Amino acid sequence: MKKLFLAMGVSAALALSGQTAIAATKTLTVASWAGPKHVMNSTFFPYYQKQLESCSGGSLSLKVEYGLAPPPALYDTARDGVADMTWIVHGYTPGKFLTTKLAELPNVPGNSAQISKAYQMTWDKYLNAAGEAKGVQTLAVYVHGPGNINTTKKISSLKDLKGMKLRVGGGVANDIGAALGVAGVNVPAPAVYETISSGVAEGVFFPMETMFAFKIAELAKYTFVNPDGMYTTSFGLILNQDTYDGLSAEHRACVDKNRGVDLASMIGGMWDDADELGLKEATKMGLQVVEWSQAERDYFTKTVAPIKAKVLGEVASRGVDADAALDYFLSQLK
Repeated sequence: MKKLFLAMGVSAALALSGQTAIAATKTLTVASWAGPKHVMNSTFFPYYQKQLESCSGGSLSLKVEYGLAPPPALYDTARDGVADMTWIVHGYTPGKFLTTKLAELPNVPGNSAQISKAYQMTWDKYLNAAGEAKGVQTLAVYVHGPGNINTTKKISSLKDLKGMKLRVGGGVANDIGAALGVAGVNVPAPAVYETISSGVAEGVFFPMETMFAFKIAELAKYTFVNPDGMYTTSFGLILNQDTYDGLSAEHRACVDKNRGVDLASMIGGMWDDADELGLKEATKMGLQVVEWSQAERDYFTKTVAPIKAKVLGEVASRGVDADAALDYFLSQLK
C-alpha cells in the first residue's frame, strides 16, 4: 500500500511538473509588415526567434503575423496590446517622436551597422530619457542603410528635382525633400511600388535594399548617391509594456539579454547585407547608379544646412541636451 501511495505521489508530482512547464511556455505575437523577402522578416525575426529559444530552453518563442495593422498604426498596435511586439518607423507618427530625428540628419557618414550602433548608444545615454515611447519597451533603435534618390527618369543634378513628385517617407527625409524643392508624396513603404507604377510619384527616397525587397528597380532605373550620406530613417523594435512585465523572470532575462547596442548593431549588419543584395539584384534589372559630384555634394550641404538647427530645436523641446547628444552620436561614428 505504501508503494502504491508513493507511486501515486510521484505520478501526481510529475503531472504537476508537466503542467507547470506547459504554463511557462510563452509565444510573443509579432505584428510585422513589408513582404516576406524583406530583411526584417526573412532574416531578423528568424534570428531573434532562435536567440530567445536558445536562451529559454525553447519555452519563449515568436509568432510573426502580417496584416494586423498598416505601418503607421503599428506603434498603437503594440502599445495597446493587439500584438506583443512590432517594428516601427518613428517618422510615420508625426509629432509623436522628435528625438529620433537626430539619427536621420543629412551628411551623417556610415552604413547601417555603424550608425545603428552609435544611435543606440545615444538613445541609451540621452534620448530614452525623453520618454517618447510610452506603454512599450524599446528593445532596439536602428536605421536603414544610406538613403538614395531613385527615379524613373535620369537626373544629372539635384536641381533637376525641383517640382518632381517623389515619395519621401516622413521624418527628416520630408525636410530634405522640401529643401530640394521636391513635391513630396507620403505613403508607407509597401505602397511605393503602386504609387510609382500609377504615376502618382516619379521616384522615391529609399535605401538600396528596397530596390529588391519592394521591387522598386522594376520601375525606377536611376539611383543618385551621396557618398557623404543623404539621410537615414529611424526604426524601433518595441515590446508591449504589460507583456514585458508579465513575463517570467527567466523570460524577461532572455529579452533583456537580447536588446540594446549589440542587437541594434546586429540588425544594422543585416540591413547592410540586404543593401548589397539589393544592389546586385537591381543591377541585373538595369539599374544605373550615379555618384554625386563634389559640386552636387556642396550644393546639398548648403541647401539642407537649416535642417540641423530645426532638428536640434525639436530634440531640445523634449528636455534633451540636443547639442551634447549630437556630439556624442557623431563621436561614436569616428
